[in-house]
Amino acid sequence: MAFSERLSRVGDGLVKRVLSALALLPPVLVAIWAGGPILLVLLAIVGAIMSYEWVRLLASDKPRKDTIFLAGGLSGLLLVSYFASPNDGLRLLLVFLLVFGGLFWLFRWRTTPVLGGMVYLGWPLLTVVFFRESASGGILLLYIFLTVWAVDIFAMFCGKLFGGPQMAPRISPNKTWAGMIGAVFGASVVGLVAHFWADALIAPTLALPIILLLGAVLAVVAQLGDLFESALKRKYDLKDTGAILPGHGGVLDRVDGLIGALIFLHVIVLLRGPSPLEAILVW
Repeated sequence: MAFSERLSRVGDGLVKRVLSALALLPPVLVAIWAGGPILLVLLAIVGAIMSYEWVRLLASDKPRKDTIFLAGGLSGLLLVSYFASPNDGLRLLLVFLLVFGGLFWLFRWRTTPVLGGMVYLGWPLLTVVFFRESASGGILLLYIFLTVWAVDIFAMFCGKLFGGPQMAPRISPNKTWAGMIGAVFGASVVGLVAHFWADALIAPTLALPIILLLGAVLAVVAQLGDLFESALKRKYDLKDTGAILPGHGGVLDRVDGLIGALIFLHVIVLLRGPSPLEAILVW
């Protein structure tokens, strides 16, 4: 295929990808800026949509029941995180897994759609609330969201434009090492912006080598999150988890990398704490 033709095809796909991101950007920015009930409502809506897509992805034999149970559980966790604290929501998630996991194992119920969904969806949702409630949490979330979106767009652009060796042909034939390099580059661009604007937005100084290294790590984590969901879709023979977002399928198709990044960063905070901003960005 000629380079000009390949560039034209990439452009068509890239426009859809960017438009999808731009459509999501205003409500996300408003919710992050406002926090509180507005963020809670947005997360509850997103949680309900992802619950449906997750249950559909795992081919549940009781899709309506599992979707209602999972969406209700996620909403309950978010309410606890709002009226009590995000840490209480995370503790409740752990209790839920231990208690209901034991009951499901005892009665031999299929646990993956609900319990797996509580971890895979509930953990990152609660992490968003946890980060937002911390000092300069809105700035931190903005950095995370923009980094993952840049990773997604640059990976798609470079992967389709340059092609080359595949990363995991059996899981996702479209993922290439060129795409991974593009993902790291996209994360680095956001990191550079964060570094030069940090003094105007937050008190801590962000060391350039650290912010670039973090961006590279987040690019890899986000791509691994994408591959994890691709493996599930291949296992259950599903192309997209939904069709709500033009050019990108469902919400889960759009946030798979973000889910991995949020969980990874929350683990860092648990290890380094107590301030999420300093635990992640200041070393």
